[in-house]
Amino acid sequence: IGMGVVVGVGRVVVVVRLILSSKFGKSGNIIINSFIIGKRLRWIPYDKFKNVVYLNEGGFGTIYRAIWLKNNGDEKVILKCPKNLNEDLNEFLKEWKHHTSVFSSIDIVNVYGFTKDPNTSKYMVVVEYANKGNLRENLTRIVKNNWNQKLYMLYEIISGLCKIHGNNLIHCDFHDGNILNHNEKNKDKIYVSDLGLCQPIKSVLEEYDIYGVIPFMAPEVLRGKSYTPASDIYSFSMIMWEFTSGVPPFNDRAHDLQLSLSICEGERPEIIENTPQCYVDLMKKCWNEDPLNRPSALK
Repeated sequence: IGMGVVVGVGRVVVVVRLILSSKFGKSGNIIINSFIIGKRLRWIPYDKFKNVVYLNEGGFGTIYRAIWLKNNGDEKVILKCPKNLNEDLNEFLKEWKHHTSVFSSIDIVNVYGFTKDPNTSKYMVVVEYANKGNLRENLTRIVKNNWNQKLYMLYEIISGLCKIHGNNLIHCDFHDGNILNHNEKNKDKIYVSDLGLCQPIKSVLEEYDIYGVIPFMAPEVLRGKSYTPASDIYSFSMIMWEFTSGVPPFNDRAHDLQLSLSICEGERPEIIENTPQCYVDLMKKCWNEDPLNRPSALK
């Protein structure tokens, strides 16, 4: 009887695996197959994409735009090919593990699944396409919005960050290039993207392992300290400032050691005239020198 049970269970496991494979697809790689099934993503054959166009080289790899030929209608998507793919597949999946732990929120860009370019034999991640580009590309338009519109956009951004922190993660690279803008049915949506440096709070990047865009980096990080949720809040303060200026912080300065030293010595962007005082007060709290004095994303 015992053997019969074992065989029966084995058959059930095989059947379940076959069902899951047919639903989510098979990549030909056991690690990716397991990840796809575990995270309820999809394996999308590369021939399901057309008009694949190179966009740019990001901090973590090459980015393309493509048309996904779906049964229920074509959709524009982004294909990401991380640089570290051939070095360590587990490292390649790290960013997307963090993405999928929070992508149930509408404030985090959706991850659809994986594909593989047959020409390069490289795996790629298929993610949602934002048709209005990133925040930096939209600053001149955003600064003309009324305060209700600005505050709503900021609310969407901080909600995404709150979702990340609520999952015990830190973004570690929070800036205007990683905030995406999508317009659907004449309604703007804001998404947080590129969780490439996103780390669990209790296992953050090593000290002196510094990454990021200098104007958005907290002074303690520039000094070589570890990233914390408060470091992300400092970065958010720079986005707040951009909404009043229409330009990136310190856009007239070289992003070099001198700027890093100036930030560490307390220099911040100049307050824009006619900015509401309550807004200024919150912004200053978010860029406070002491990370312990910065509010949390939830607050």
